[in-house]
Amino acid sequence: MPVLSSTNKSFEVSVPVIIVGGGACGLTAALAASDLGVSALVLEKDKSPNGTTSMSQGTMCAAGTNAQQSAGIQDSPEIFFKDIVSKVNGKTDRDYARTISREAGPSIDWLNLKHNIPFEVDRSWKGLGHSIQRLHAPPKKTGTNLMDLLLKAIGNTEVDLLSGANVTDIYADSNGLVRGVCISRPDGGVEDIGCNALIIATCGFASNPDMIRDYIPEMSDKQVFTWENSLGDGIKWGMDLGGSIADMSAYQGYGALAHPHQLLFNYNYIIDGGVMVNSDGNRFSNETADVSGQGFKVLQQPGQCAFMIYDEALHKRYRHLYESTQAIEVGAVKSGETINELSTILGINQVNLKQTLQDISHLKNTSNNDIWGRSFSGFPKMLAPYYGIRVTGALYHTLGGLEVDSNAQVRKVGGGVLPNVFAGGGAARGISGPTASGYLPASGICMAITLGRLAGEGAAKYSLTCK
Repeated sequence: MPVLSSTNKSFEVSVPVIIVGGGACGLTAALAASDLGVSALVLEKDKSPNGTTSMSQGTMCAAGTNAQQSAGIQDSPEIFFKDIVSKVNGKTDRDYARTISREAGPSIDWLNLKHNIPFEVDRSWKGLGHSIQRLHAPPKKTGTNLMDLLLKAIGNTEVDLLSGANVTDIYADSNGLVRGVCISRPDGGVEDIGCNALIIATCGFASNPDMIRDYIPEMSDKQVFTWENSLGDGIKWGMDLGGSIADMSAYQGYGALAHPHQLLFNYNYIIDGGVMVNSDGNRFSNETADVSGQGFKVLQQPGQCAFMIYDEALHKRYRHLYESTQAIEVGAVKSGETINELSTILGINQVNLKQTLQDISHLKNTSNNDIWGRSFSGFPKMLAPYYGIRVTGALYHTLGGLEVDSNAQVRKVGGGVLPNVFAGGGAARGISGPTASGYLPASGICMAITLGRLAGEGAAKYSLTCK
């Protein structure tokens, strides 16, 4: 995927804006460009648009939205910004974090009002770095639902979406000014397409073992659960054009991947009082302190597995969720009328598990935190039958990438920006700092949609200046 010289290169077909990647970021960028009256062409490598977005819960964090106001929730970009800085212990670009915290809310409201894509505040997700309930979900609370809504909105515009279009080369001059791209088609066909501006809206690099080894060595031999084409192509293009990168060691981990079924299991069970234990029946962390870093902690347990334990009340409350119904249908969720019965079914030390749950029961009757700092005060006592599911940890997606400015324009190494190149989604740097522990729930889709809107607007405005 080299960058080729655009000198003496001409294009029979040209469009104002080319967007590489048809996930949430790319589709949002296309909508934003279209709103400004600028034609956009979305090039999607896969045979149909899916990507990392389709594997997510489709949930986005944002502050000061119409949905929050309707729900009586008082929030603001400033509070959101402070939560970001607190979660990463100050290790992030503050101007960048302010941009995201300021622009996320308007992005959700715009999608709703202009393109009829509804979001509601998901009140079931509390804490985990957010001081206020600001997670917004589409009606079905799935990434596929979000993709369907975005694609429907695209269908109401003049945006062209070309699937099965693999970008193999980029044509640019020595200053990083992109003139066009070369794509290959499934039938072997090759096409050159010119453009005024390029938006890189591809995935991160979680499926690229070489890049994981280079940038996130702690996860180089660990489980990966991500989109197969998350190969880091867009990041490498940006670097070849002279773009700078940051926070490449950051990633979202997840400690609740049903094993061996390879299904994401919902974390609501933990948030509302459930716990994780290892095969010895012992807890090993504050399960709610670091939802991303929990993945690596699970991988450090015997057999690189843990068990989520909860009761009938939580089972009834969340069994309707998509992730829950999937896990129940394949038999991943086990139940027992007693702790001993559940222990036997799951292969957990009975004595230790019983003691662990007794300790938690005691904490629920006090105002004391456990040794990891988690409070169980206010949670009801666990009542039979009891439920459990074997889980493992995994790398879900990477959070480092190309540095961009407040217009989502790619920054150059040494200063300045690439003349007409914008980026977002998995190709752009996140707001999570340099580690997994800085991840805020729903910030992945937040970055995709927020930077998608900014990139689409920025690329469209640039294109309008071209003669």
